[in-house]
Parts: sequence; structure tokens; C-alpha cells
Amino acid sequence: MVMYIKKNKSFLFFWLLLFGIITEKVGTKYGLQFLFLNPEYLGSVGFTSFFIVGMMTGMFIVAFNIAGFLINSFRFPFLATLSRTFLKFFLNNFIIPTSFILLYCIRIYQFQSESQLKTIGEITIDIIGLLSGIAVIVFLSLRYFHSTNQDIYKLFGVKHADKDDLLPMRDYSKLDKNRSDAWRVETYLSSFYKVKLVRETGHYQPYMLQKVFRQNHVNAAVFEIVLIILFLSLGFFGDSPYLKIPAGASVVLLFTILLMFAGVIRYWLKSWGTFAMVAVVVLLNYLSTFDYISPKTLAYGIDNSKADVIYSEEQLHEQYNQQIVTDDINNTKTILTNWKKYWEAKGVDKPKLVILEASGGGLRSMLFTFKSLQVIDSTLNGNLMPQTAIIFGSSGGMLSETYYRELYWKRKEQLMKDNFSGNEKLIQSLGNDMLNSIIFNGVVADLFLNPTQVKIDGTSYAKDRAYAWEKQFNENTQHLLSHPISYYIDAEKKATIPMLVVSPTILNSGGTLHISAQPVSYLLNASPHIQPELKQLPNGIEFTRYFKNKKPYNLRMSSALRMNAAFPYITPATTLPCSPALEVLDAGLHDNYGTQNATQFIFSFKEWIQENTSGVVLLQIRDKPKILEIENNSAKSFFEKTSSPIKNLSDNFLVVQDYISDKLIRNVSMTKDLSFEYILIQMPETKDRISLNWHLTEKEKNTILTGIYSHKNKNELLKLKSILQTNQ
Repeated sequence: MVMYIKKNKSFLFFWLLLFGIITEKVGTKYGLQFLFLNPEYLGSVGFTSFFIVGMMTGMFIVAFNIAGFLINSFRFPFLATLSRTFLKFFLNNFIIPTSFILLYCIRIYQFQSESQLKTIGEITIDIIGLLSGIAVIVFLSLRYFHSTNQDIYKLFGVKHADKDDLLPMRDYSKLDKNRSDAWRVETYLSSFYKVKLVRETGHYQPYMLQKVFRQNHVNAAVFEIVLIILFLSLGFFGDSPYLKIPAGASVVLLFTILLMFAGVIRYWLKSWGTFAMVAVVVLLNYLSTFDYISPKTLAYGIDNSKADVIYSEEQLHEQYNQQIVTDDINNTKTILTNWKKYWEAKGVDKPKLVILEASGGGLRSMLFTFKSLQVIDSTLNGNLMPQTAIIFGSSGGMLSETYYRELYWKRKEQLMKDNFSGNEKLIQSLGNDMLNSIIFNGVVADLFLNPTQVKIDGTSYAKDRAYAWEKQFNENTQHLLSHPISYYIDAEKKATIPMLVVSPTILNSGGTLHISAQPVSYLLNASPHIQPELKQLPNGIEFTRYFKNKKPYNLRMSSALRMNAAFPYITPATTLPCSPALEVLDAGLHDNYGTQNATQFIFSFKEWIQENTSGVVLLQIRDKPKILEIENNSAKSFFEKTSSPIKNLSDNFLVVQDYISDKLIRNVSMTKDLSFEYILIQMPETKDRISLNWHLTEKEKNTILTGIYSHKNKNELLKLKSILQTNQ
């Protein structure tokens, strides 16, 4: 262990990350600890899922030992005189791996008993699964080395130095005087229960020791190369459900690949190893610029053949003028008139117009939003969708809003049955893990430039993390959202379902990309022809108009939602066919709630709303409580002071959006002659932080599903029902 601390600190970095994750010191906000303490495989957590994580952990331990043996064995020349040279090194390298395994088992017991409420018997089975996975890999690996490695006896017929029948030793602790780089070692473990003294190696011919090490090294290097090739080839079979291994296992797999790669490079190139690794990284970075090696992430359905759409400020302004905006407003007024006719047929002359918006937040937001919609709809006797004119939102919230709208349209009877009965069949499938396939694809394909492709509607696309996300999302939502957006044009025009606008963020400009089945240029401020005196910057583009020659209405709804929920680094940015390349990421980077769109919509149709409705209700669903948290910044260490500016900016990013959202809502509420109500449904504050992730534990899911029944939310529901009762 001292050797690693002094000579191979980079190897310890991976162990520090693993220790940090399982002890909840690293990545707690994103739930990284749950990937290891509660791994899910094929929808369940148990022996099999822990066994797979154990296998990957065992492989990492073997890789750690192989890399250390390749690079450091020359420091211990006495090893070459022993039987089973590599096994002896492996055995004496036990401190870090064994400490991790013991701590891991303790943490599994603590988490599964306290958070998952499992019995001792169930937890024991989980731990046995983990240990069995480790044992199988370690045993098979050591068996391979035992069968292929040769020691000094097999090569030269010289008796092993660890034989008990040798003559008594003298000066056991002396180093090999011919090797100035040899470390002083006096004792070693010859087995799990026996400690022996080290014999001198000066009387052995140097070429004998070198040949023993060389033969063992070649076997180890070949073993690592074969495993690296095997791991990377898994990317070609990523669609198999059985390869959607637990995300924690994929994380360890990534560490294993990197560790083995570093070990082989350092072994073959010696002191040039560091330079070679840097060169390889630079080369991979260069190769990633070629589409064949590292294809761009694309939106499914549209024409991506040529990037012939010019993206510039001049083009943004030319796309819009007063006539275009007027035409789009008139089109939406027709839709709103159709929406109103539904209520007039029910005898309501001036109905309340509801605008629905939901926050981002991964699977956490998805579940809370969907459950909230179910409870709200049952409170309104199934009238939530007819009451709603338009839907906005971000990330996970928008996913559930869109799915709920689809269910209302296509499977209304099933939806209402679940809503009123409290059945959670729909929400259970929606909450299925989405992270396993994403991380697995990222490890075996994206990070190592695997050019595997898949055909969708006759067009080839990269089988990357975005593909894995969209495939899993479609499975969780019964493939109801794999239609092109053109599929929704007529239903929205007739107001059979509410309008819906998906607004991911444009990384190039920080603006928004509005994706809708209807023209919605009135949500933009890009045209100087409308209010030239304001000199406004273009704040986004309208997808269907800007890409009118790229078959924009063929865009899959699931792809639009994927772009809207593309969390940085977890799912890649989507590249649209522009020059320069237009990259799109999570809507939450610009507006996590959809309030900017909602208020712009209200101001665009203020006169129509005043004349035809009894007012607007902005119904906002948030996956986090709207509270102000202030940390104590006193008595900070130097490192805390250095990192706090970045940390505070990150932590307060959504708080800043709250300030902007509150200001916009206040401006609307102060608008003259406009009746405005604001209903806030929010996930209450919980004792334990719920992960911002595409994977949740059963305890987190249960906490989320009961959040809608908080006292504050009940009051808001009663208020909403009272406001809308004239429409019932």
C-alpha cells in the first residue's frame, strides 16, 4: 500500500472515488451511492443485481493487481523466486481491496436495513450475491494465471525459495545488492494464514528473475488486452435487455477499462507511458471529430443529411415579421375558440383557462408530476385536460405532462380508472430505471468511440446514450410517444388535447428551441419588425419554421422530449443540421419551469382571454419545495473558500430562476383587467435528499408518490377546485 501511495497515486484515485461513493461523500446529490448500495437489474434488486456488481468489482480488483504487478514487480525481486509468483503478489496486495469489500458489505447492510427495511435474511442473500460475484471472477482469473504462468522451477528447475525444506536462512532482510531500486521487504504472506521471511536473491542469476517476471508480465498484458477488447465489443450487443447491467457495475467497468489500459501502456512503454497515454487521449480527441468514428447525436425523423441551414442573427431576424406573428396568433385563437366551444356546450360561457407547467428534475420530477396530475385530475372529476389550453415545462416534468396528455387522448378509460381507484400500474412502469442502459452505452460505446449504429425508419443513427435513453423511455411509456409531431396537429387544432410546446436550450446562444405541432412565433422576441425600439436580442427559434426544408414535422415526439431532458454529461447534446452546428440540451438550463413561455403566452393573448374567459390559472408543479436555503459560510478551510464560488453558483442556479419566475408571475398578476390565479403544487421538503437521477430507490419512489398529499398541496387542490367549480 505504501508503494501505491508513493509510486502509483493515479491507481488510488479510482479507489478513492469508490470509497467516496459508498460512504456518501461523493455524488450524493445525484444518488451515486444508490447505484452501488441498491443496484437494480431487470427491474429488481437482489442476489442477481449484487452478483453482477460483484463480478465487475472482482474484475476491478484483478485489474488493480495486474496493473500493479506489471509496473511494480521489479521492486520485489524475491517474488520471482517464489512459487505462483503473481498469486503471492495478489495475496500481499490485499489491504485496499479487502478494506473496500468489508466496508461495502457494512454499507449494504446499513442501507438495506434502514432505507429498504429488508430482513437480515434478505440482506444476507444480497451480500452473498456480491461476494459470490467477486469470488467467481477472482477465482477464474487466478486459475488462468496459475495455468499459464511459469515460475523459476518450471523455467529453470530451481527450487522455490518458499519451500520449507530449504536450509535455514541467514540475513533474511537483506536487499538484493544488485538492484538499487528494490524495496526493503522482510516478511510476506505465503498463504492466507502463514507469514514467511524473505530470502536473499543475490545468488540467483539476474536473467532468471527477469525471465520469470517477463513471462508473467506477458500473460498479464495479454489477459488485459483480451478483456479490454471483450468489454468494448459489448457495445455491439447493447440492445439486449440482459446487458443492461446495473449502473454501478458499469461505473466499475469503466474504472476497470481505464486501469487496465493504463497498466498495459505503462508496462510496454515504461517511462514513456505517461507521454503515450496523453498522446492516446489527444489522438482519441482528434478522431472524435470524424463522424464515422464518433457520430453526432441526432434528432430522429428529420432530414439530417446536410447542414445547409444557416444559423446567424441575421437569419433569426429574417424568419419573423409582424405578419408571421399575426398569422400564428390567429391560428392559436382558432384553437382557443375550439377549446372554449367545449365549455359552451356544457353551459359555461366564460370558462377559466388553465396553463399547465412542470419543473425538470429527472425521474424524481417525472414521478411527482405524473402522480400530481392524477390527483389533480381526480379532484377535478377528470376535467384537467379539457380545462388546460396549453402545456409548458422542462425535463422530467414535461415528460410526464406529455405522457399524461397522450394517455388522456388514447387511453382515457384506463387513465381515469387508475386515477380514481388509486391504482399505480401506469406510474410504476413510468418509474422504471432508465440509467442502466444509459451508463452502459456510455461506457462501452460513447467514451471509446464505438461506431455502432442502428436503423430507425430507414436512416442510420449512432447507438449512443441518447439512443439508449429514448429506447428505454419508449419502453417505459408503452411506445405511445414515438409518433412524429405531425401526428398531433389536428388533435390540437380541434382542442381535443391541449397544445404543447417543448423548449430545450440552444447551447450556442443560450436561447430556446420551440418545438410544437402548431406555429408559435409569438413566444419569441426575435423580430425587430414588431417592437424595433426595444432592440431585443433573438431569444430562440421556432423549430418547424427554421428547419422548414428538413422535414421538421417528422421529428419524433420522443426525440423532442429527449432533447428537452438531456441532462449535461448523462445524455449528449443533440446536433441539428445547421451551419454552424446547432447543439441542444436540457430546457432547465434556460427555464426550468416554463414560466417564461407561460407569461409570454398570457401577454400574447391577453385581449382574447379578457373577452372569452373568466381568467387565467397558472398551475405549476415542482419537484422541489419553493424555499430559500442559506448556508453558513463562516470558518471555511482554504479549499472550501476556493471552491465555494463555483459551488454556490451551481447550487443557486435554480434559485436564480425562481427569482425570475416570481418576477414574471408578479407582472402578470398586476396586469390590469386580467383575472389571474397561481396554483403551486410542490414536492414537500424531506428528511433525506431525493436524487436528481434517472434511477430511484423504492424508498425514494414511495416518498415521491406521497408528496402530493402534503397539507400545503391539499390546500392548493381545494383552492384550485374552488376556482374552477364554475366550470364543473
